[in-house]
Amino acid sequence: MIVHRDRLKIATAQEFDVIDITADVEKVLISSGIEEGYALVYSPHTTCGLVVNEKESGLLNDIDSTMQRLIPQGEGYLHDDFTVRTENMNPGETKNAHAHLRFLMAGRVSEYIPVGEGMLMLGEWQRVMLVEFDRARDREVLIQVCGV
Repeated sequence: MIVHRDRLKIATAQEFDVIDITADVEKVLISSGIEEGYALVYSPHTTCGLVVNEKESGLLNDIDSTMQRLIPQGEGYLHDDFTVRTENMNPGETKNAHAHLRFLMAGRVSEYIPVGEGMLMLGEWQRVMLVEFDRARDREVLIQVCGV
């Protein structure tokens, strides 16, 4: 079995940003030389995640508006009350409870994608996407391809 790893550096542009990384995952797969196995795509973040879904502008707008309606920003979340919250604080901490909650509802830390005949075995409309729920910032995605 071969194990091949790579990292993507991604700059998100806004609070709700969806970046199609399918071609990047395919490049890592090709460079691995693996024909049969799987690709693991992993986000080491808590306010942005990964999804495999259709990338269609109407659907993306629906996701954004649904998240805003279900989990509005600034709703008095304890995570955003810095007079109460004392854990996991950094200088310049921002109020982002909504981003954590939206991630829990609509994102995942990782996605496994089967690999067959040297290709990602995605459905017709499926794309691998990084979804930002917090703000414009630098992100990283880890890709590990395993197989033969």
